Amino acid sequence: MENTGIKRGHSLTIKGETTITGVTQVIALEEKEVKVAVGERTLLLTGENFSAEKLSLEEGILVLSGDVTAARYLAAQGGKNLLKRIFR
Repeated sequence: MENTGIKRGHSLTIKGETTITGVTQVIALEEKEVKVAVGERTLLLTGENFSAEKLSLEEGILVLSGDVTAARYLAAQGGKNLLKRIFR
C-alpha cells in the first residue's frame, strides 16, 4: 500500500465486539493474536477466539469478535527513523 504522507488518527473500542479504526493494513489475524498497522504504528491485540466480523481498508475499520486480554503498541523499527534523522 502506498504511503501518501497523510496521518490518520485511530481508535480502539472494546465493548462487546472490538472495533479498531484508522487501520491501514492487517499484518496478522490469528485465533489468539491480531496485529494491525494504524498509521505509522503497529497495534498488537492478544486474547482468545479472535475472528474478523468486518474489514474495510477503504474505511480503515476492523471489527473483531473474541476476548481481548491485552493491547499494546509495538516498538517502531529504528532503521527508518534513523535515516530520517540523518538526512534532515
